[in-house]
Amino acid sequence: MSLNVPKKRLPVTGVILAGGKSRRMGQNKALLPLGEGSLIEHVIRRMRRVTDELLLITNAPAEYAHLGSPMHSDIIPDAGALGGIYTGLMHASHNTALCVACDSPFLQPKLLSYLISILGEYDAVMPYTYSRNKDIGVTNPSHSTDQMTLQTLCAVYAKRCLPVIEQMLNEPDLRVHALQERANILTLAPEIWKTYDSEGHSFFNVNTPEDFEKAQTLVKHTK
Repeated sequence: MSLNVPKKRLPVTGVILAGGKSRRMGQNKALLPLGEGSLIEHVIRRMRRVTDELLLITNAPAEYAHLGSPMHSDIIPDAGALGGIYTGLMHASHNTALCVACDSPFLQPKLLSYLISILGEYDAVMPYTYSRNKDIGVTNPSHSTDQMTLQTLCAVYAKRCLPVIEQMLNEPDLRVHALQERANILTLAPEIWKTYDSEGHSFFNVNTPEDFEKAQTLVKHTK
């Protein structure tokens, strides 16, 4: 299976969400040192390779002022990732936004560029993985109990989905995944995205001290 890729890339705003509480880490994980730079600096460097503008969504701007990126606080407080995506889309200069988390240091620019290129008339493009496999290399499901997990924070969104997100923010269910039921979403299967990120490194998040230990090993071998 393949998808046609437009030759001309859309202008894109990069949106990095840095609004998590880092409870499992016990400190601000985005600023943890990892190789040459902090976690979030790895994210910024990779995002700059594929975007025309970069925004940081945070309610603690003083902690990130040294990064020199434009920052915006959540327009709607305590709305989780959905609220962060909404804030990013509202402030984006471009109609297309690539939204990622601040704790994904191994984003693969080839995959990010591909996601941007296939947005077309869709409201969003989201890769999916399978939740049963906990390793970085995400495989195709081998059992019917495997569940598809949308990677909503390694995804591309169009501003035209803002009305749907606004409606969702007025309801109890703030799961970004619920957008799939209400908007025109293109989901990307592993057999497609693995062409651009064979090990699924783009979907690796640092949430725990154990994750950080794994990241310290991976940073030596991941470009």
